[in-house]
Amino acid sequence: MHGTDTGRSSALPEVATTSSAPTVATPPFVAQVVPLRRDVTYDHKTQTARMPVEVQFADGSTVRTDLLMNPSQLHAASIQIERAITTREAARFSPLGPL
Repeated sequence: MHGTDTGRSSALPEVATTSSAPTVATPPFVAQVVPLRRDVTYDHKTQTARMPVEVQFADGSTVRTDLLMNPSQLHAASIQIERAITTREAARFSPLGPL
């Protein structure tokens, strides 16, 4: 086999490095997650609710995905959202204005 060229290289590809430490990409910073104006769906088979959301990153980019919630998470979110609505309405109709 010596002296024949098979067209294949047995050498590993060369890797250029600038430092001894590996480079780790910084994950994008999530600025906020915004619910989309779409219906939340519930799958009885998987017992999972899906809320369409848009994830907004600090660099201005966005991605649409679903927020998945199991029954207890869905129930907790429902209670928290109802509290926020009640607080908003109380402040809206308060003679003192927002609290």
